[in-house]
Amino acid sequence: MPGPTLRVVLDTCILKLAPFTAENNASALIFELAGAGLIEAWVSPAILEEYADVLGDQPEFVAELVESVFVCYPLTELRVIRHEPDNRFLECALAASAEFIVTVNTAPWLAWPRAA
Repeated sequence: MPGPTLRVVLDTCILKLAPFTAENNASALIFELAGAGLIEAWVSPAILEEYADVLGDQPEFVAELVESVFVCYPLTELRVIRHEPDNRFLECALAASAEFIVTVNTAPWLAWPRAA
């Protein structure tokens, strides 16, 4: 019997790199894991909107992405990160009980502990 599935929230910067083919593209691997159901990638409506805005030049990728994510609806609005849109990722992680926020932008996230 398989163990619990890892829940993650994917920062947009990860998805911007995912479509590029390269032997060691960690972003592509993470996207493949979510698409295969080996991890659960969680989003909120606000995050889906950001994905569509930033990745709008890749409509097929966005469509594939939408099919592979789980949607949650955060009830808490946070204002703890200076770059205001990044707070949406924290809100989503809390609402989805995510273990990780996957990003390449480490500075704003360094103090992010998951509540036990």
